[in-house]
Parts: sequence; structure tokens; C-alpha cells
Amino acid sequence: MTTKGKVLIIDDDPDFVEVVRTALETDDFKVFSAADGSQGLALMRQEKPDLVFLDVMMAHPTEGVDVSEAMMEDPDLRDIRVVMITAITDTQYVGDFPTDRYLHVDQFLTKPVPLSELLELTNRILKKK
Repeated sequence: MTTKGKVLIIDDDPDFVEVVRTALETDDFKVFSAADGSQGLALMRQEKPDLVFLDVMMAHPTEGVDVSEAMMEDPDLRDIRVVMITAITDTQYVGDFPTDRYLHVDQFLTKPVPLSELLELTNRILKKK
């Protein structure tokens, strides 16, 4: 079976990961997942995904931002496409989110994300690689 590409989901919500994994694998993507940023960075170096879906808030409110910055600093990871996903809608976290730094992100999505939108976006981004 030929896959359309490798996708890594870095998110601490196992239900979200499983739903997205199932949808993407059905559409012929090879999917990996990590529950936190450090595990995600290690898996990126091992599997070299084409696209990363990256949660903003995991162990701390800006863990996804930290992963994005680490990717930019690593020549082996900086070309990987990133879609940052967040459930942050509460203004209590807005002050934690850095608005003055460049983020290695192709697009932002807010949870809940319709699966049809995730599939369309994944196909569109990976078609450009």
C-alpha cells in the first residue's frame, strides 16, 4: 500500500488523537502520535513526518510553542509542515501565548475541528511538499 505521507499528532488528549488517527489512516496516511512535546520531537527525528498536528497546551500552556521553536532551531526538523491546534478559548490563557515571536506554523485550528476539514487540509498541505 502506498501512503500519501507521514503525519505525527502531538496531543495529550488520547480521544482526539484516536479520532484523527482513524480518519487519516482511512485516507491512506501513515500516522504516529506522541502525548507530549519531548516525545514528539524524538519521534520526529526518528520517523521524519511530512506534517505535524501540534497541540498548543499540554503539560504547560505553551508546550506546543516550545516544540515549534525547537523545530525551527533544528535543521533536520525545520522543513516539516506544522498545523497548530488549540482548545484555548478561555481568556485566562491568552497572556501565556507569545504574540511577539515567530512560530514555525503553517496554520492554526481551533478544537473541535471537523474531520472533513482536517482531511482536506492534510491533503492540501502534503500535495505542496
